[in-house]
Amino acid sequence: MAAEARDTRRTARVALNLFHQATRDFNARWTDWSQWDDAHAFVQDGNQDFVRSNLVTELFDIARIDLAVFADADGTPVYSTGYDHAQKRWAPLPRGIAERLRVGDLLFGRDAQPTAVRGGIVLLPDGPMLLCSQPSVGSAGRGPVAGTVMFGRFLTDAEIQRLAVPAGLSLAVRRLDDPDLPADFREARAPLWDVAPLSNRAPLLDVAPLSDRAPLLDVAPLSDLAALSDGATPSDRAPTVVRPLSDDRIAGYTVLHDIDGQPALLVRVDNDRAILRMGNDTLHYLVLVTVLVGLVFGGVTLLLLEKLVLYRLARLSREVTAIGGDGDLSARVAMPGNDELSRLTGSINGMLSALEANARRQSQQKAALEQAKAAAEQAHERSDRLLLNILPRSIADQLKEHERLIAEHFEEVTILFADIAGFTPRAARLNPTELVGLLNRMFSSFDQLAEQHGLEKIKTIGDAYMVVGGLPVQRPDHARAIARMALAMADTVRRFVDEDGEPFRLRIGINTGPVIAGVIGKKKFSYDLWGDAVNVASRMESSGEPGRIQVSEASYTLLRGDFVLEERGLVAIKGKGAMKTYWLVGEKTPP
Repeated sequence: MAAEARDTRRTARVALNLFHQATRDFNARWTDWSQWDDAHAFVQDGNQDFVRSNLVTELFDIARIDLAVFADADGTPVYSTGYDHAQKRWAPLPRGIAERLRVGDLLFGRDAQPTAVRGGIVLLPDGPMLLCSQPSVGSAGRGPVAGTVMFGRFLTDAEIQRLAVPAGLSLAVRRLDDPDLPADFREARAPLWDVAPLSNRAPLLDVAPLSDRAPLLDVAPLSDLAALSDGATPSDRAPTVVRPLSDDRIAGYTVLHDIDGQPALLVRVDNDRAILRMGNDTLHYLVLVTVLVGLVFGGVTLLLLEKLVLYRLARLSREVTAIGGDGDLSARVAMPGNDELSRLTGSINGMLSALEANARRQSQQKAALEQAKAAAEQAHERSDRLLLNILPRSIADQLKEHERLIAEHFEEVTILFADIAGFTPRAARLNPTELVGLLNRMFSSFDQLAEQHGLEKIKTIGDAYMVVGGLPVQRPDHARAIARMALAMADTVRRFVDEDGEPFRLRIGINTGPVIAGVIGKKKFSYDLWGDAVNVASRMESSGEPGRIQVSEASYTLLRGDFVLEERGLVAIKGKGAMKTYWLVGEKTPP
């Protein structure tokens, strides 16, 4: 059916946008490294203290990266390594990447613009890799360009599922040049890709600011996909092949391009064929109703022809008048005989039967419309509940009333970042179902605490949790509410234990300051925060200690009257230098 084909193509476009979003997120993840003064100095002097302090195995495990390269402005690597996550140890560079470590390809030279970024998918012998390369320009962000900072992450099956599961997609990805493609992928590949060697790459990209480039992967930003069926978007130009897999599943196939704009990966999304089943059920119902109505109508007509003849005009008049007075369309006129009068009687009875059948059909149609209306109202309520699970109510109301850019400045809010200490090695011992179940239970308890304290959950990233107080509705006690939330989270997480009976512990960081908050995109809405206060809150968490709550001096000023805090002293914070911080111990007991 055309409807399920359109739905499958729409799902394929969503899958392409997931990879596009993943590329943008990966690029953004390493921007602070390219604009970090220590990294800027490292690509020039190769100081190994930087490696020992920052390029540690915990970074590769937490960020799930398999490659790191720091090169000077001439393209000579100052530091380069791969990482074996299974063995948790350093490894050689992935095969095939060394040939591309040159200025003008994956590395930037002295003449590169400070805002240039090169990111996307690179096909390697060991599998496709999501790669981001940015010029090292220092914290000012204006240069001079001292070299290149590059990180890479293999797009393993686990990483692909990490993208697909939140979107509810059934996603499979294969290389276009894979000689062992499954049969359905081979059938879809022919119309999607004119088979040519992948070595015939397009010319190297000119180093240019990210804003001047064509979109990666030939897909549109999510903000351009407000009406997939009404307006054309860049991702609409990506060809999609739709093929049924079985009576219950249908698949859409499309092509994902690499960093050079060449077709690289074949993406398949498969959907349940609910639309087809619904159409077949509706068709069967209509056929059955039509047959039954025909049988009833035919039977009544035959009965009237056989039984009602030769009745007198007076009786006919009385009975017709009685029927008209009662308004009972199910009544019939009895007139035996075989003359003109009896034939008129038959015509009258036929008319009454038709009116009754029409009234019955109208009643059925009205009932069907009522059911459809109830179903639509239920779907609307479900969509409202889903929207309120994603966005604050005030923001959701604004989006429903009118589509416009939503961005607000808040002079003072308090942000909390929490991360589960030692979660990566513990998670490695769990199967996916146990891991997701544990995070779901733990984060659901945090969600309840956020609702209890009147705070706004922003997002989760892996095993990290972010919540803010004082927006979108401002409140004067935002710092105290966040402090109580942090103490409750630390107490709640101790109820969760691993297989050795050891309780989990959180590393929590809190900071107060101004932020900008707004909604990103028109599909898969994201309500997020920006500003230096957010970065400092994140650093409070990352530089803290397991089981403790580290508070910045800005938050300390608002909390010291109602809470017990211990001075930690000066702490070196990446990108900020030495900052005075405090430990939040508990809430003061009223006198």
